[in-house]
Amino acid sequence: MSTSLYFHIPFCKHRCAYCDFNTYANQEDSVPGYVRALRQEIRAVGESVPRLEVGTIFFGGGTPSLLTSGQYRDIFQSIYQYFDVSKDAEISLEANPGTVSPGYLADLRSIGFNRISYGVQSANPEELRMLERIHSYTDVVVALLWSRQAGFDNLNLDLIYGLPEQTLERWQQTVNLIVGLRPEHISAYALTLEHGTPFGRWAARGLLPVPDPDLAASQYEWTMQFLE
Repeated sequence: MSTSLYFHIPFCKHRCAYCDFNTYANQEDSVPGYVRALRQEIRAVGESVPRLEVGTIFFGGGTPSLLTSGQYRDIFQSIYQYFDVSKDAEISLEANPGTVSPGYLADLRSIGFNRISYGVQSANPEELRMLERIHSYTDVVVALLWSRQAGFDNLNLDLIYGLPEQTLERWQQTVNLIVGLRPEHISAYALTLEHGTPFGRWAARGLLPVPDPDLAASQYEWTMQFLE
């Protein structure tokens, strides 16, 4: 039985108003120290258990694509030192469109990454602004093109439905555009107004329309049927 490794990279260029994850913006100076601590954690865990075979490695966040390829080489040096990574292991990186380049993606592929999960969320410019995303749909298209050129044949695109004032038709437009990019996987999430986030506070004060749960259910059902 193989083991899975998950690494949390809690850094972002900007913390989106709906996000309730453990992330921090504008703390790039803390990244080198965090990478050192992560390598120490890998060593501590690796030395405390029998040598384990790893079948899945996932870097989530935050925005893991803010780390340099050199920092990932250091992290993987520690992983391979203390764990046996399967030859066919799925090794994933969460990334935001607009934070990658052709050279960076080629470096990631050479390190061993074989899957990228892009936080797209929407193809609609107004919805991207509302969500405070820092990328455009064009950035998504370009990121996928560069990823294919770098040799990635396993790409996931994250989408969010049930947004305030989002119609079924607008959601369908996003899904159709995303399917046209031919990703290997699509993850569709319903927006949750989390307590303590700007979205949660704005909704509580009546400054942000509360998403319609019935409409969100219709969006979910349509998505299941369409993707099937």
